[in-house]
Amino acid sequence: MAHLKSALLVVDVQNDFCSPEGVFGKTEFDLAQVENAIDSLESFLRWWRSRNWPVIFIRTIHSEWTDSDSWLDRIEGSGREMKICRPDTWGAEFYRVTPQLNDLVVTKHRFSGFVGTDLNLVLRARGIESLCMTGVTTNVCVESTARDGFNLDFRILLVEDCCGAFSVEEHRASVHNIGRYFGLTAEWK
Repeated sequence: MAHLKSALLVVDVQNDFCSPEGVFGKTEFDLAQVENAIDSLESFLRWWRSRNWPVIFIRTIHSEWTDSDSWLDRIEGSGREMKICRPDTWGAEFYRVTPQLNDLVVTKHRFSGFVGTDLNLVLRARGIESLCMTGVTTNVCVESTARDGFNLDFRILLVEDCCGAFSVEEHRASVHNIGRYFGLTAEWK
C-alpha cells in the first residue's frame, strides 16, 4: 500500500461503544475484544502519525433528526431504548484516542462512513487511493465502511488487531470476509 496515497480511518472509537460506562458496556455486550483492539490502535496511531500520514476519525452521532423507524428497530428493536452517541454527550466523545489538529473528523449517522458524509469527496480531493481500516465494531461499522470504500474503488487494508467487535467470533468472521472479498488484512503487532 503506497503510504503517501493512504489514509488511516479510525471508526467509532467512542465512549458508548468502548467504555465500560458506555451504552454497550452497561449491557450484556463483552468489551474485552474492543479493549484489546484499542490497546493496539493507540500504538499504531502513534506510529502512523510519526510519518505525517493522514488520519481521519469517523464518529457516529444519532439524534431525533436522524433516527428513522428502521434505524430504531435495529438490534432486534432495542435501538429504541439504546440511545447511542447522542449529540454533545459524553457517550459520543472519543475513547482513549483523540483527533489532533491536522486530523479530519467525519460525522456519520449510519453504519458506513460513506453514507450521507463528505468522506468520498475528501479522500478524492487528497488523492487517497488506499484506506487503512481500524476501529469498532469490526463486523458492523468498520466492515460497512470498508465495503463501501471498496465499491468506490479504494484499496482496503484492515488492521485486524486494531479493530474490535463484541465477540471474537463476530470479529473473526468479518476479518475473514474482508480478507476474502474486499481487501487485505494484516496485524499491527
